[in-house]
Amino acid sequence: MNMEKILGNPERMFDGDNIYVISEMAEVGQTYGFICPTCHNYFDVKVEREENYKVNCPECDTTICFTSTKNGGPKATADTNIHRTQVSLRSKMMKSAGMLKWTLDGKEQTKKLKKGTYVIGRQDSLEPSDISLSDSTASRRSVQIEVHKGSRSGNYSFKLTVLKTTNAVFVNNNMLYANDCVYLNYGDILKIGDTALLFDKAD
Repeated sequence: MNMEKILGNPERMFDGDNIYVISEMAEVGQTYGFICPTCHNYFDVKVEREENYKVNCPECDTTICFTSTKNGGPKATADTNIHRTQVSLRSKMMKSAGMLKWTLDGKEQTKKLKKGTYVIGRQDSLEPSDISLSDSTASRRSVQIEVHKGSRSGNYSFKLTVLKTTNAVFVNNNMLYANDCVYLNYGDILKIGDTALLFDKAD
């Protein structure tokens, strides 16, 4: 097997989760090998851009996070706290449905989140969103929220995935990047462009 350079040593991000972070930075333009810390499968990834990467083992879907840079070479050290605050895939169950609240022209807007998928983004007739924001600083179809309801428990989970980050997306002041995922808790603040949306328990 022709193995590429192995990038660092993956360290578990959260107890009980198959999410790992590598503190060694990757160099843009290089191909690196990864040995999955869960199933020990080998796979490689070509680093094409300067960004925070999140890759999944093709065998067991374990997530490995690392950061790439154009400068400084592979011995540079990434800020692993970026990944710790931005990538949380732990499913958190809520006992009741959720609701988004935001202000438009001085009036409070609300949207109850029942079971299903909701896309949020700038109002646009060509690329419409389920929740449209009259905000020119927000990206079109910027994020999606998947609402799942347990068949036995009846509890809900709310998974937010970033679709576009042409304009910044934040959850509780933590900037998120394209393809980042977080599970929302009641009281979280989602900011898309200049619009702040409060995620809370449905009335």
